[in-house]
Amino acid sequence: MTTFHAFCLAAPRSGEGKTTLSTALMRALTLRGLRVQGFKCGPDYIDPTFHALATGRPACNVDTWMMGRSGVRLLWDMQAHDADVAICEGVMGLLDGRGPDSLEGSTLDCARSLGIPLVLVCNVRGMAASLAALVAGFRDHAARWGVRMAGVIANGVGSARHADLLRRALEREQLPPLLGALPRDGRWTLPERQLGLLPAEEAGCSTDWLDALATAVTEAVDLDGLLSRTRCPRPAAPAPLPAAPSAAARPPRRMAVAKDQAFCFYYAANERILRERGWELIPFSPLTDTALPPDAEALYLGGGYPEVFAEQLADNAAMRAAIRDFAARGGEIYAECGGYMYLCRELITTDAGNEERHWPMCGVLDATARMGGRLRSLGYREVSLLTDAPFGLPGHTLRGHEFHWSDIELHRPYAPLYTVRDSRGEHTAGVAHGAVRAGYVHLFWGLAQSGADGTDDTPAVPDGNPSPAPEHAPAADKTSRGQVILLNGPSSAGKTTLARALQAALLRDHGRHSLLLAVDDFLRAASGGQESVLAALAATDLPLIESFHAAVAAAAQAGGWVIVDHVVGERAHWVEDLFRRLEGVNVLRVQMECDPDELRQRECRRTDRTPDWPHAARQARHIHTPLTAQVRLDTTRARPEDNAACILSLLFPDGPNAPAPEHPRGHP
Repeated sequence: MTTFHAFCLAAPRSGEGKTTLSTALMRALTLRGLRVQGFKCGPDYIDPTFHALATGRPACNVDTWMMGRSGVRLLWDMQAHDADVAICEGVMGLLDGRGPDSLEGSTLDCARSLGIPLVLVCNVRGMAASLAALVAGFRDHAARWGVRMAGVIANGVGSARHADLLRRALEREQLPPLLGALPRDGRWTLPERQLGLLPAEEAGCSTDWLDALATAVTEAVDLDGLLSRTRCPRPAAPAPLPAAPSAAARPPRRMAVAKDQAFCFYYAANERILRERGWELIPFSPLTDTALPPDAEALYLGGGYPEVFAEQLADNAAMRAAIRDFAARGGEIYAECGGYMYLCRELITTDAGNEERHWPMCGVLDATARMGGRLRSLGYREVSLLTDAPFGLPGHTLRGHEFHWSDIELHRPYAPLYTVRDSRGEHTAGVAHGAVRAGYVHLFWGLAQSGADGTDDTPAVPDGNPSPAPEHAPAADKTSRGQVILLNGPSSAGKTTLARALQAALLRDHGRHSLLLAVDDFLRAASGGQESVLAALAATDLPLIESFHAAVAAAAQAGGWVIVDHVVGERAHWVEDLFRRLEGVNVLRVQMECDPDELRQRECRRTDRTPDWPHAARQARHIHTPLTAQVRLDTTRARPEDNAACILSLLFPDGPNAPAPEHPRGHP
């Protein structure tokens, strides 16, 4: 397998040229014969269309607020494991995400979750030596979160002399090097409208245009230097889940999906989950087709630009009637944003002369959609469904994003689809009418999975809510050799309090006695009171970690339940040693995460030993790299009792009398 390279293309703010440069780099490296995978931080639907066009591979959104860090890593592994280069285009400025008090959803949070370096792109028009101060600030802030800056690419450079001034300014301050200097060129400016860039197909980005862009970036950027500075460990391919026997025997159900210039906002991960759950996705065009695909059992109307194509949609009376008839027959319909507008009785727009135009739409909902002259809503949303989820998907609480200039006036008192939580509080929104569900929020459900037994795991919901990753944990085994619950994570992440909560809940709710083994306690007892793992090892020069692992294995192989408080991820050979000894034993691997600010406060408040924030911070940055987890828990705000309940729900999916697994697993 070839060397793997990865980086996140970040910027100080929006409008610096991230999309153009990402597309250019993807195309240039693809033309070199490399397999390039594109990613986009945040909820943007449009930029990935340019990535896909440049690479020939579907692009993928990654967003730590909507998906959680574990979800971002899962999608990264799924999409990037067979690539040579993975380029993740950032969103807005490097630190811009959910809000000023949180990194969630930001480019920096995405980069640190994936363990990949940054390449900073800056528009340097009117700037020379000042670039050094800008780069130093972003480099230092990224380093606080354990993220390395690999280099800088200047955009909008005026001349070769200008580029030389920029290069020397960075060198003088010993900053990351200037890897490229793109000249000002209006040919590379991408067209925009109210929701951002035009999608690649509509923008007229031909192969010739892409290749010319690739030629320009090849001349302006040191591609070899870029690749040499962005070598990364190759993501491991996630193990495929076995298909449920009942699902495998069923023929796929047909779902009609609106796909054309008017309706083009879909997350690739959402579509993948629908396919995995037995749906065959049949694209159709509300603009040009006159009938729905035959035998469709469900209809998915995504977001897009119905206001731009209102006249064509209105003129296609046959399609509007087909959708109206489908709804009248009880066909299931789910519509988001632009699709919601299309289901209304009419859409009102304003022409260049400020005159209102009334366009008939499908009339499935007795409502009027009206385009406004300003942004009506923008931001992340968390929703709690008030009905069943669309298309038989699992989950009650989902996350998504809202961005629209229109309003919808309902002329009947429809039941709401969900309760929406945003920065201003809670309110109900959307419509649930028979088998029709519609709302403005673009929901992400792309981490939902079906288990081999037909049960469902819900998508990750971060912010302290425990969220199992899709790889399934072994159910509690009452007959095999023991059960290990391995709590791995940085100092002060909450391993000890969770271990105690688990021990109490196991005895109280399931009548099981358990042995709690903590590596710090073991090492202090064995080395005369050393406060840290590394200090104990240095003081004794004995195989204390291996001895600890032997104690864990002996208890588990004798049939005991063992809760292990460890930092096994700190050393790769510790992982190998532990799981070699636990061969044939059920092991539930739990990796614990905590927001750095909260982690710092906890570490500084410690009274059981001398606080050591640098050590805890180093563990937080690197502890998760070697260990593939089945469960990741964010302990920032969640109570230990809630996290314990999450773990035990995996081990006892049907309560205290859960059946034993047929195939216990002991390897990560």
